[in-house]
Amino acid sequence: MTLFYRKPGPFTVIAKTTNCKPQEIARVQTDGSFKIQPHILSRTAIILKTHENEKYNLMTTYLNHKNSTESEWCSVLDGILFSMKKEIHSIELENDNLGVMSSLINRRKPNGYYSEYYAYIFDLTKNMEWVSIRWIPRELNKSDRLFRL
Repeated sequence: MTLFYRKPGPFTVIAKTTNCKPQEIARVQTDGSFKIQPHILSRTAIILKTHENEKYNLMTTYLNHKNSTESEWCSVLDGILFSMKKEIHSIELENDNLGVMSSLINRRKPNGYYSEYYAYIFDLTKNMEWVSIRWIPRELNKSDRLFRL
Protein backbone atom coordinates (compact mmCIF):
# COMPACT_ATOMS: atom_id res chain seq x y z
CA MET A 1 0.00 0.00 0.00
CA THR A 2 2.85 2.42 0.74
CA LEU A 3 4.28 2.04 -2.77
CA PHE A 4 0.97 3.16 -4.27
CA TYR A 5 1.41 6.58 -2.71
CA ARG A 6 5.04 6.94 -3.79
CA LYS A 7 5.03 5.69 -7.34
CA PRO A 8 2.25 6.51 -9.81
CA GLY A 9 0.78 3.73 -11.87
CA PRO A 10 0.72 3.49 -15.64
CA PHE A 11 -1.20 5.90 -17.85
CA THR A 12 -4.68 4.87 -18.97
CA VAL A 13 -5.76 5.82 -22.47
CA ILE A 14 -9.11 7.62 -22.41
CA ALA A 15 -9.18 8.76 -26.06
CA LYS A 16 -7.28 8.05 -29.25
CA THR A 17 -7.63 8.27 -32.99
CA THR A 18 -4.62 6.03 -33.70
CA ASN A 19 -3.84 2.44 -32.80
CA CYS A 20 -0.28 3.08 -31.67
CA LYS A 21 1.03 5.47 -29.05
CA PRO A 22 2.64 8.42 -30.84
CA GLN A 23 6.38 8.90 -30.50
CA GLU A 24 5.89 12.62 -29.85
CA ILE A 25 3.74 13.11 -26.80
CA ALA A 26 3.51 16.00 -24.34
CA ARG A 27 3.22 15.75 -20.56
CA VAL A 28 0.59 17.87 -18.78
CA GLN A 29 0.28 18.28 -15.02
CA THR A 30 -2.77 20.03 -13.61
CA ASP A 31 -3.94 21.14 -10.19
CA GLY A 32 -6.80 23.10 -8.69
CA SER A 33 -6.95 25.39 -5.68
CA PHE A 34 -10.01 26.76 -3.88
CA LYS A 35 -10.31 29.23 -0.99
CA ILE A 36 -13.30 30.92 0.59
CA GLN A 37 -11.58 33.45 2.87
CA PRO A 38 -11.74 36.40 2.47
CA HIS A 39 -13.55 35.82 -0.87
CA ILE A 40 -14.28 32.80 -3.00
CA LEU A 41 -11.25 32.29 -5.22
CA SER A 42 -10.53 29.28 -7.40
CA ARG A 43 -7.45 28.78 -9.52
CA THR A 44 -6.18 26.16 -11.90
CA ALA A 45 -2.50 25.57 -12.64
CA ILE A 46 -1.15 23.85 -15.73
CA ILE A 47 2.36 22.79 -16.68
CA LEU A 48 2.70 21.64 -20.27
CA LYS A 49 6.00 20.12 -21.36
CA THR A 50 6.20 19.28 -25.04
CA HIS A 51 8.12 16.44 -26.63
CA GLU A 52 10.62 19.11 -27.78
CA ASN A 53 11.27 20.05 -24.12
CA GLU A 54 9.43 23.35 -24.38
CA LYS A 55 7.69 24.19 -21.12
CA TYR A 56 4.58 26.34 -20.73
CA ASN A 57 2.79 27.37 -17.54
CA LEU A 58 -0.75 28.63 -17.23
CA MET A 59 -2.67 29.81 -14.20
CA THR A 60 -6.33 30.78 -14.47
CA THR A 61 -8.52 32.38 -11.82
CA TYR A 62 -12.24 31.69 -11.40
CA LEU A 63 -14.68 33.45 -9.09
CA ASN A 64 -17.70 31.19 -9.72
CA HIS A 65 -16.58 27.73 -8.57
CA LYS A 66 -18.54 26.14 -5.76
CA ASN A 67 -15.79 24.04 -4.12
CA SER A 68 -12.35 22.47 -4.46
CA THR A 69 -13.65 19.49 -6.43
CA GLU A 70 -14.92 21.81 -9.13
CA SER A 71 -11.47 23.47 -9.22
CA GLU A 72 -9.86 20.06 -9.79
CA TRP A 73 -12.29 19.10 -12.57
CA CYS A 74 -11.70 22.47 -14.19
CA SER A 75 -7.91 22.04 -13.98
CA VAL A 76 -8.10 18.83 -16.03
CA LEU A 77 -10.34 20.57 -18.56
CA ASP A 78 -7.99 23.58 -18.68
CA GLY A 79 -5.02 21.27 -19.26
CA ILE A 80 -6.71 19.73 -22.29
CA LEU A 81 -7.85 23.11 -23.64
CA PHE A 82 -4.35 24.58 -23.16
CA SER A 83 -2.80 21.65 -25.03
CA MET A 84 -5.21 22.15 -27.90
CA LYS A 85 -4.49 25.89 -27.96
CA LYS A 86 -0.78 25.06 -28.31
CA GLU A 87 -1.75 22.66 -31.13
CA ILE A 88 -0.63 19.59 -29.21
CA HIS A 89 -2.89 16.64 -29.87
CA SER A 90 -1.09 13.84 -28.01
CA ILE A 91 -0.83 14.17 -24.24
CA GLU A 92 -0.23 12.29 -21.03
CA LEU A 93 -2.09 14.17 -18.30
CA GLU A 94 -1.43 13.86 -14.57
CA ASN A 95 -3.44 15.16 -11.62
CA ASP A 96 -3.35 14.46 -7.87
CA ASN A 97 -7.12 14.31 -7.26
CA LEU A 98 -7.97 10.63 -6.92
CA GLY A 99 -11.73 11.14 -7.24
CA VAL A 100 -11.52 13.06 -10.51
CA MET A 101 -8.92 10.79 -12.05
CA SER A 102 -10.63 7.54 -11.05
CA SER A 103 -13.91 8.84 -12.46
CA LEU A 104 -12.25 9.50 -15.82
CA ILE A 105 -10.15 6.32 -15.84
CA ASN A 106 -13.08 4.08 -14.90
CA ARG A 107 -15.56 6.03 -17.04
CA ARG A 108 -17.89 6.61 -14.12
CA LYS A 109 -19.87 9.75 -14.77
CA PRO A 110 -20.02 11.84 -11.58
CA ASN A 111 -23.23 13.24 -10.13
CA GLY A 112 -24.41 16.82 -10.32
CA TYR A 113 -22.72 19.58 -12.25
CA TYR A 114 -19.39 17.69 -12.30
CA SER A 115 -20.98 15.56 -15.01
CA GLU A 116 -20.76 18.58 -17.32
CA TYR A 117 -16.97 18.68 -16.88
CA TYR A 118 -16.83 14.93 -17.45
CA ALA A 119 -18.85 15.14 -20.66
CA TYR A 120 -16.90 18.14 -21.97
CA ILE A 121 -13.56 16.43 -21.30
CA PHE A 122 -14.59 13.34 -23.26
CA ASP A 123 -16.14 15.46 -26.01
CA LEU A 124 -12.91 17.46 -26.45
CA THR A 125 -10.61 14.45 -26.38
CA LYS A 126 -12.51 12.31 -28.87
CA ASN A 127 -10.76 14.05 -31.77
CA MET A 128 -7.30 14.17 -30.20
CA GLU A 129 -4.65 11.77 -31.43
CA TRP A 130 -3.84 10.37 -27.97
CA VAL A 131 -4.95 11.21 -24.43
CA SER A 132 -3.85 9.13 -21.49
CA ILE A 133 -4.17 10.05 -17.83
CA ARG A 134 -3.04 8.93 -14.40
CA TRP A 135 -3.27 9.90 -10.78
CA ILE A 136 -0.05 11.08 -9.13
CA PRO A 137 0.74 11.80 -5.48
CA ARG A 138 0.52 15.45 -4.50
CA GLU A 139 4.26 15.70 -3.85
CA LEU A 140 4.96 14.75 -7.51
CA ASN A 141 2.56 17.34 -8.91
CA LYS A 142 4.81 20.26 -9.88
CA SER A 143 1.86 22.35 -11.07
CA ASP A 144 0.94 22.85 -7.40
CA ARG A 145 4.07 25.00 -7.05
CA LEU A 146 2.62 27.59 -9.45
CA PHE A 147 0.18 28.58 -6.71
CA ARG A 148 3.11 29.70 -4.55
CA LEU A 149 4.68 32.05 -7.10
